[in-house]
Amino acid sequence: MNNTPLSTNDLKLYHFTTCPYCARVRNEILQLGLDLELRDIHRSREFYSELVSEGGKSQVPALRIQRNDETATWLYESDDIIRFLRREFGNQRHSTAA
Repeated sequence: MNNTPLSTNDLKLYHFTTCPYCARVRNEILQLGLDLELRDIHRSREFYSELVSEGGKSQVPALRIQRNDETATWLYESDDIIRFLRREFGNQRHSTAA
């Protein structure tokens, strides 16, 4: 496994607004103060196509983790995504306030 530290620039969350599992993940992102790209698959056909073609599933929430070696890993279960975010970023609180 790659030991290079991740940044939030390496992450993309595929979701849609009314999905309760997506809301859990978005809430955790807010709680951790993370700034990562949210890709709403109901607002963008392109994001939905990426989710299916690159990730292999249409399931959300889906977190795309881009590694430095150009490989991507996908997490699909909200509990797994939250656990990953806490492990990777839980000790580095970022301020979202201006």
